[in-house]
Amino acid sequence: MENYYQKVMNGTYQNHVLPFLWQKGESKEIIEEYLIKMKESDIHEVCLESRPHPEFCEEGWWNDLAFIIEKCKELDMKIWLLDDSHFPTGYANGWIKEKYPQYRKTVLTHRIFDIIGPQKQASIYLKNMFDPTEIFYDAVWIQDNEVKHLSYTKDEDTIYFDAPKGHSQICVIFTSRQSGFRDEYINMVDKNSCNVLIQAVYEPHYEHFKEEFGKTILGFFSDEPGFMNEKGINADSIIGKENMVLPWSKELERRLKDAFKEDYITLLPLLWMEHKDAACVRHTYMDIATTLYKECFDENLGTWCREHGVMHIGHVIEDKDSHARLGVGAGHYFRALAGQDMAGVDIVINQLVPGMDEGYHSYGRGKWDIEFFNYVLAKLGSSLAHIDPVKKGRCMAEVFGAFGWHEGLKEMKWIADHFLVRGVNYFVPHAFSQAEFPDIDCPPHFYAHGYNPQFRFFGSLMRYLNQMGSLLSEGTTHPTAAILYHADGEWCGNYMPIQKVAKELSRHQIDFDFVPVDIFTDKTRYHTVLDEVGLHVNGITYACFIMPYQEYIGKALNEFLNQTKNYQYPVYVIAQLPAYMYDCKEPVMELNHIHVVKLDELCEKLHKENLYDIKTETYEPWLRFYHYTKNGEEYYMFVNEHPKLNIQTKIPGLKGRQIDFYTNESKAFDETLSLPSYGSIIIVEGQSDKTYMDKHSYKVLDGTWKISYASSKQYPIFTDEKEITEFRDVSKTLYPYKCGTFRYEKDFICEEELDDALLYIEDAYETVQVFLDQKDLGYRITPPYQFPIEALSEGIHHLAIEVTNTLDKEIHDMFSLTETQEPSGIIGTVEIRK
Repeated sequence: MENYYQKVMNGTYQNHVLPFLWQKGESKEIIEEYLIKMKESDIHEVCLESRPHPEFCEEGWWNDLAFIIEKCKELDMKIWLLDDSHFPTGYANGWIKEKYPQYRKTVLTHRIFDIIGPQKQASIYLKNMFDPTEIFYDAVWIQDNEVKHLSYTKDEDTIYFDAPKGHSQICVIFTSRQSGFRDEYINMVDKNSCNVLIQAVYEPHYEHFKEEFGKTILGFFSDEPGFMNEKGINADSIIGKENMVLPWSKELERRLKDAFKEDYITLLPLLWMEHKDAACVRHTYMDIATTLYKECFDENLGTWCREHGVMHIGHVIEDKDSHARLGVGAGHYFRALAGQDMAGVDIVINQLVPGMDEGYHSYGRGKWDIEFFNYVLAKLGSSLAHIDPVKKGRCMAEVFGAFGWHEGLKEMKWIADHFLVRGVNYFVPHAFSQAEFPDIDCPPHFYAHGYNPQFRFFGSLMRYLNQMGSLLSEGTTHPTAAILYHADGEWCGNYMPIQKVAKELSRHQIDFDFVPVDIFTDKTRYHTVLDEVGLHVNGITYACFIMPYQEYIGKALNEFLNQTKNYQYPVYVIAQLPAYMYDCKEPVMELNHIHVVKLDELCEKLHKENLYDIKTETYEPWLRFYHYTKNGEEYYMFVNEHPKLNIQTKIPGLKGRQIDFYTNESKAFDETLSLPSYGSIIIVEGQSDKTYMDKHSYKVLDGTWKISYASSKQYPIFTDEKEITEFRDVSKTLYPYKCGTFRYEKDFICEEELDDALLYIEDAYETVQVFLDQKDLGYRITPPYQFPIEALSEGIHHLAIEVTNTLDKEIHDMFSLTETQEPSGIIGTVEIRK
């Protein structure tokens, strides 16, 4: 009987790829060409994005969409729709600006007035010449850190009051319709405002194509929605920021009044000022605001979609910890995507750099925290997919976009493995652009009207994503640890970001999920249970719980921590125990049973307590690991994330069959793990009798080679032939600024007949295809560049090696301005191994 993994290897798998196809009003001929190219690349679903389409939700859009639907039916393809006229989601196709100005965003703002008293009959003029939408809300008196309601009288434009002796301040609070950023967008804490997006985009699509919903049309994609209360370029929109305007609505106001009771007005200034009660006020506000975001926007859209037979997917901005903040963020990652049918994240603009896993990477407009993108981003998505029953284990990643033309298939494969080994199983490649080449809009583009020289190999990467996505879906994951998500702690005071703990565990191959406090406050949704076996969330059992340091915790988490002593359940707090409660004035319960550990001692402690799944014989900080069970088969994925270093170690007790699903190569595995740079494998646990012997150099093919060149449009017609006697960067001297394929040819003599030989190319840039005596031996898009040769007879043979580089030598773009260029062609030796 054929095992499931064998079926996948043999071509039976589901679609797990749905790339963006940008719609800018192109001709139907171009649209059809692109759909065919996508289908030929093993892509069976497409996400249509207006970028922008000149007639979105008008006659031109409906005509194009009708055409695309019919072509997709012919090609047996499915469709997803990005849910606005342009990204980010929330513009509602202009309806807020043009039809429903009453539902524009409302924000809460304030101004501080200093006054030296005593002063009778002082006054404050309320009108703001720069903001005619500003409406006076109330005023609070502040002196010596004491906050009281200000006694005042008011006429149309002014308030009058008596100021006490000494220096005091008046905090005057206003509501406004001007935040200075995306003021024409929907209000995420107002359900009526969010409904405008449904009316403007979702319902018109249903009215035009309801017979295709759930059939050809699978769902809607929300792209980077957020509170948008300020631009937040530096992602510093953290509650408590002194001059930040705050999301506001009647419902948010009502819930705050219910929470603060008679202290409501006097507590509002604590949203901006430092005070002993500020942590409680800020947490209460953020808890309400992020809950409203969940209810008004994401669950609202998700419910509509499911009622209409389709799915709701997408992602928010996670950059620079925005996932837990206001501004361009959504305040709380797990709530922001609560209504979606898949978890989702995205990686763009060189936020990942192979071989760099900490520090900051310059990207032209600032710096990326590489530690966050390596150790948090993908795991945020897969964690949500694991713990939320609505997701059914599905996690989507938008990948490859806006890296620039230096990004070729080698880096794309590295990125794909980065997400797969962290539990992501659906992919939205970014993007197919139908605009005229070269399109400056966020390259690289996959087909690019035939100008992308690597596109003929692109389908193999899509096949790989489909195979691996199928293998790692609809089964069970096996994380060892639950790491507490830091949002609630960040809202209140001092805290340790989750990437610090995630990095330590990842470097020691201890798998984990991030879990929010919500698993304790909403146990019914997450099916949370603590018993003698462990902590169970949505059917996943965590052997231990890890809490990065945070100054404040809440009652629900405090109760869980206290209960763990009844089951001797291991809990590890990094650095020190919490000191305060953010949702009551009671002290933190006694937590003497909790293990307080230093961060750099955590993994040693976990290993000592046997809290791990697998353990390598040597320390391997670049080895990533994922354990998955499906159909009774145990899969262990291993990835070497370093682009230059090989990994050689042992995993005691692990035996089975080692499979490279990209090359379709398989061999026995018996504890010894050997992974080259860029290497990724699946080990299917069990016994295997087929052995594999390492091959060693038999003949180095040096001397004179012929080299010629073909552009992507010329291929396979090669011209401009030259001779070389050594391998070097062909872009430097032989073919400067050329992008395409370089063909190396040579005749060589084999002195003896060889069986089961191997052609090995030490280093090349970057996609390599080999022909031996006119027979195609296949291609590789990442190292190792080695090609099996079934038999090699004695005598003369002709070898041709085609190496295809990336377009950055010819096409220069803003996203590559801070990225180094790799060489082109063969750099290392070429040899026969036996």
